[in-house]
Amino acid sequence: MSEWSGNINPQLTKHAVLDLIGTLFPWIDDFRQRSLVDYAREAFDTEPHRSTCGVRQHAMSLFQRSIFRAGRKAGLVDDRVRAIAAEIVHAPVMQAGPHLHLLIEPDAYYTHLFSLMGLRAHRRSAYLSYAVSTVKFVERGRKGPGWLKIGGDAINVFGLSRSQMIPYSILARNGPYRFALKNVDGGGNDSDLVARLRSILPQGEYPSAASAIKYANLHLWKRYFDPDIAFLQIDDEDVADLVVDHLQDKSSWLARNLFVNCGFVRGLLSSVDDLANGPWEGWLKNSTDLFWGSDRGRLFPLRVVGHRLEAGRAEDCSLVFEVDAVIEALQARKIIPNLLLMFIVTAILPGIRVLGGSRHTVYYPLMRHAFSRALTMEGQLELAATIAADRRSGIWGHRVLLDNAEPFAELNSLGSGNIEPALDNYRGLSLEEAGGTFESFADDPLWVHLRVHHSEGTLSVDDPEWALAK
Repeated sequence: MSEWSGNINPQLTKHAVLDLIGTLFPWIDDFRQRSLVDYAREAFDTEPHRSTCGVRQHAMSLFQRSIFRAGRKAGLVDDRVRAIAAEIVHAPVMQAGPHLHLLIEPDAYYTHLFSLMGLRAHRRSAYLSYAVSTVKFVERGRKGPGWLKIGGDAINVFGLSRSQMIPYSILARNGPYRFALKNVDGGGNDSDLVARLRSILPQGEYPSAASAIKYANLHLWKRYFDPDIAFLQIDDEDVADLVVDHLQDKSSWLARNLFVNCGFVRGLLSSVDDLANGPWEGWLKNSTDLFWGSDRGRLFPLRVVGHRLEAGRAEDCSLVFEVDAVIEALQARKIIPNLLLMFIVTAILPGIRVLGGSRHTVYYPLMRHAFSRALTMEGQLELAATIAADRRSGIWGHRVLLDNAEPFAELNSLGSGNIEPALDNYRGLSLEEAGGTFESFADDPLWVHLRVHHSEGTLSVDDPEWALAK
């Protein structure tokens, strides 16, 4: 029976959502009536790895190197960069929920407030955030990295036309980009809040919207959130450079296993395909095989065909799938790692807990399952056992807190360096209260589908596909 057969409600009630979350993640059920700060503390409660697995240790060292590079490129002083690189080993956890939006966009703002609660609960000195930059300026309606809502008005962040936004991802280096903050609802006139924000954001020009947003977020974090916590945001360009680090180091696990002659890639892609039927249908797809093709910011899928990466008929892209060609294409930004490869190099191999949104809570364990299954098929049992021993490798940590307040208006009223009242507004809420209607679950057809399978008994938390979610 499918989710759409019969008269199945295409939405879930809040009670049904909470029950299903509690079924899939029994430990979260214990936090339903506890304060949000208690849940945030648990989300960031990680310990250093004591594994002797050489692959894991090497992957962590490469990730630390990428943190140094990204931090210095962002203009952080060496002491701050060292603190972030050291803390990722001491407390291996990374926020990976919001897309690359300004911190004052609601999806980002409330997630980073939640993270700040957890960081402070453990007296952490650094915060690492990965933000997807393969997203377009407009994700839906007037929402996405190219838009803000300020004083009730729609603000075009970079002042771009529709034709300049619709086809492109924000990582496109087709700038220059600057923070124009064009008020499209106010006849082009600045409100006091827009004028205030314009005076705060950096005034320079940037080669991509992604680099502009990352740079601005550093300023916003230091001004409004917590300047005592070193903040670094990485995106898909930084991940591309990390993959290059792996491939240039012949001793790295990825360099030895990425290419088709090793067999691992075939096993990984087939393991993902095997999840296309049954209760996990739709959660994890091979939308593109390991990399996206990129043509001046327009992304398109690639397929591993024999010993080549091939695009479809509409794009003229064919690449020999071997180490030197892939390194060159990554450095030229002709290809970009997809989400699966991103998580392999930033989380699965180095053993870093990732916090994510409602879909992440399901697709990330499935990624780990597909990866571990491919390892087992290749006889790489030590690494598979190391991954299986991870504790709560992926946790719901994005859009845990929902509110209708306008973030920049709230921050402006509080003033610089005074985030405490905002935290006080939310930290005492129970997890049930903080999540509002749980709309990111309740309105999602994939979660509806999952609920149907659970009610029909075709989904069990004892399924091998779900073992790595524990």
